[in-house]
Amino acid sequence: MEFWMIIIFILISIGVVIHYTIGFQGFLPIIIVDAQKALVLDNRLGKDRVITEGINRYIPGVEVVVGEVSLKEQPIDPPNQTIVTKDNIELDVDMIATIKIVEPTKAVMDVEDYEKSVTSLVMSSTLNQLGQMNLADIQKQQDALSKKIRDHMKEDCKRWGIDVILVKFESITPPPSIREAMQKEIVAEKESRASILKAESDHKVHELHADSEKVLIEKRAEATHKVIKDLKELMPTLSDEKIMQFLTKTAYIDSMKELSSSSNSKFVLYPTETDQPMSKIMNAEYISRSVDN
Repeated sequence: MEFWMIIIFILISIGVVIHYTIGFQGFLPIIIVDAQKALVLDNRLGKDRVITEGINRYIPGVEVVVGEVSLKEQPIDPPNQTIVTKDNIELDVDMIATIKIVEPTKAVMDVEDYEKSVTSLVMSSTLNQLGQMNLADIQKQQDALSKKIRDHMKEDCKRWGIDVILVKFESITPPPSIREAMQKEIVAEKESRASILKAESDHKVHELHADSEKVLIEKRAEATHKVIKDLKELMPTLSDEKIMQFLTKTAYIDSMKELSSSSNSKFVLYPTETDQPMSKIMNAEYISRSVDN
């Protein structure tokens, strides 16, 4: 009888051990966690743990859900704040940050409200950076400033199990008087640039005209030189003085022709020399035709 009691006791003991080591989980409640979510469990008897997407078991009374967080990237959009720059200009600044929780336990257990804490950190970091700079430098260095603010936040957020993905300015708005002055400056700069371009264009036009006149003068000189050469070949005994008189009268005749043929011409001028003017002109025109032929 005692033998069978010992056998029964051993079998019961083995069953209890098997139940608690292998089959115990089969009798525990379950928690279903949504995708991209994480639940933080506070274990009263041991180490806290995190359960993620899917079906998870837990020990009631021993493990308690103390927080739920999203594992997605999430925006932090602080309210607008007024910042006074180094040159005493008040700016209305609107910032936005993007964060991602990488250690849910820290985000839930090590900080009271991580969203509120990150919001305050964005605002204080922005104030710290912009308050040391002039407005002109802030406007020129917005991208660099965004990176500085993000780097400044990273160390603090790391303690909360949070990674700062992005920080950027949504808007930087100076007072109306400053905006009006800036607008006037932009307009003045555009007008100045337009004046410079016009002056450069006029200068180029003048240069082109000068080059054109130079070419025309050179061509006239070449033509005159050729006429003189031809006249000397035709009439070797003709003096230089006579040749110059001929060229002068020829030019005079051409100008009279152009003036008389103009639709706007109202009168025609004749030579002021009254003694033998027409004979001189006719002789000049005869020589001109001889040279052309």
